[in-house]
Amino acid sequence: MAQIKKKKGITYLQAVKQIKKDSLAPVYFIFGEEKYLHDLLIDKIVDLVTEPATKAFNFDLFYASDVEAEKVVDIARSYPMMAAKRIIVVKDINLYKQPALKILAAYAAKPSSSTCLIMSAVQKVVSGKSANAIISKAIAVDCRQLYDNEVGTWIRNYVQSKNIEIDVQAIQLLHVQVGNSLLNIVNELEKTLTSVYPKTKITYEDIKKVTSISKQNSVFELNDAVGNKNFPLAIAILNNLLGRGEKATTIIIQLARHYSNLMKISESIRIKKSSAQDLATLTKLNIYFINKIRNQANNYKAEELKSAFNHLTTADLHLKTSYQKPKLVMELLLHKLTRGNK
Repeated sequence: MAQIKKKKGITYLQAVKQIKKDSLAPVYFIFGEEKYLHDLLIDKIVDLVTEPATKAFNFDLFYASDVEAEKVVDIARSYPMMAAKRIIVVKDINLYKQPALKILAAYAAKPSSSTCLIMSAVQKVVSGKSANAIISKAIAVDCRQLYDNEVGTWIRNYVQSKNIEIDVQAIQLLHVQVGNSLLNIVNELEKTLTSVYPKTKITYEDIKKVTSISKQNSVFELNDAVGNKNFPLAIAILNNLLGRGEKATTIIIQLARHYSNLMKISESIRIKKSSAQDLATLTKLNIYFINKIRNQANNYKAEELKSAFNHLTTADLHLKTSYQKPKLVMELLLHKLTRGNK
């Protein structure tokens, strides 16, 4: 399997800026996990090029499972009817075998100037030389899924495009409830926008009331949020966990293990014995996770890590001996761990 490298693809936003009716590329290859961006980009190109009166004659949408590559090429080489260009969209081309991809690669090398052929694959990998040959001749667009630290900005920009504001806490809750899928995020936002009208601001309670998709968070995600000192996200994940019946004492045990690893890694970095393999051996963690946890360790000074264990011990004692509600104990603990309170 040959992996599509990021350097071979421009971003969705770069593609949007490049698209112009009089200089549209003859072949586009859209890849990446974020299907919402695939469909958005395809719609922008189709709307830009086609006219309502002739769209039925000059626009074809196919799925690779339902059409042979030879037919796609035959249509692509035919002239548009009463229009300057025709548009052909073929989705899921990763389902094609090598012979079909070879046919499409040959077309991509010498495409028709009166056709815009758009191929898409909602995944990161394609097979063999023919698929890579298509990518090398096409405008390749990487529609990867957003990283966690990009989702909040995307939500805010989307809401502001509707002339609405949204609270930081509401953004964090939506992210936790829905995850990183833009399609799911947009669906929930549109329901929320309808629900809050004519208000001009979305609050935490608005999101809580409307969201119907619940992402099942794990304690490991809470560890990461706390390790990154992201208090709002940590609180949202905590509420998700407690709401599903997770015991606060169990959460503390997992947090203590995480901070133990952070302390081990921090000390190893201090004595300059911090190769990924060294740290994986020390913590008994998969080497895949080491860079992430090493970055978290860099968020803490040595005294903060020592204080963290005192905060964890105190919280555990309160849970077992006091009348304080577990939720309150845990929220105070997360505040101390992420905001550095001694």
